[in-house]
Amino acid sequence: MKNLLSSLLAGLLCSVSCIAQAAWPDKPISLVVPFPPGGATDFVGRLIGKELSERLKVSVVVENRSGAAGNVGSRYVARSKADGYTLLIGTTAQTIGAALYKDVGYDIVNDFEAISTINEGPLILISRPGLGVSSVEELVRVAKSRPQELTYGSPGNGTSSHMAMEVFSLATGLKMVHVPFQGAGPAMNALIGEQVDIAFDEMSSGRQHVDAKRVQGIGIATRERSPLAPEWVTLAEQSPQMLSGFHEAAWTVLLAPKGTPRAIIDTLNAEMKAILESEPIRARFAGLGNLTIWQSAEDTQAFIARDVEKWKRVVQDADIEQL
Repeated sequence: MKNLLSSLLAGLLCSVSCIAQAAWPDKPISLVVPFPPGGATDFVGRLIGKELSERLKVSVVVENRSGAAGNVGSRYVARSKADGYTLLIGTTAQTIGAALYKDVGYDIVNDFEAISTINEGPLILISRPGLGVSSVEELVRVAKSRPQELTYGSPGNGTSSHMAMEVFSLATGLKMVHVPFQGAGPAMNALIGEQVDIAFDEMSSGRQHVDAKRVQGIGIATRERSPLAPEWVTLAEQSPQMLSGFHEAAWTVLLAPKGTPRAIIDTLNAEMKAILESEPIRARFAGLGNLTIWQSAEDTQAFIARDVEKWKRVVQDADIEQL
């Protein structure tokens, strides 16, 4: 009789648990964007939040928790309850931060469940018009004739633009001086004003300045030419010996706290697949020079882990002091 009661109780608890899990979601979901309103990551968060809200039939509230290069919001989600009601827009900043900072207060690989990749925005290499270079070959020739003289701007230490240039410098053997600014706007203004020589910038923002001839385009940092800008020659295409496979881009992913039930992860991944493969959403991202990219939860988790290891190698090889 005792064993029978125990079995009945266990079955009842399982039923209650399964019913509770099956009911997800039954209240608003918080989607944390770890950067301020108005930026590219915020745009992604609000667009994905709106689509998820419509598909899941609950409110998805975008919550901007910015600070410390995305670490404030990321820590918050890492420490949140793993019940599917708190999600995070992850970016390149978190994988770079795992390599660049001694302690960010969370582990981007082990403290989160990956749900899906979202989008990728290729970087372009650009120069001030007065430098007189329009190709990798010309840039390398000028930079090697003036070691430690050429300067490159970035929106700040540890940004994708900064770290892409570190990868470029390692591949080409160039010695240049990094000039970090407080944000993408000031960095671009410095290039336009010829205060720095070159920079990597996201195609979504930098191409307009190339088209207006305020800066000079050199090439796009993708393995193959982008279908969104096929006229842009890749850096690898220009210099296959030094830059074969060179690919640098800003990307976003959707994450949940570690331990979030697998059924919820699978549901969200399926919804993200439907969202990212819809033509209206693809068109919205394409308008910003971005490609939508859906991956399985497992592939997304592996992608994040590989990216962390890549940046650890770059930090070590470039002899960058951890912050």
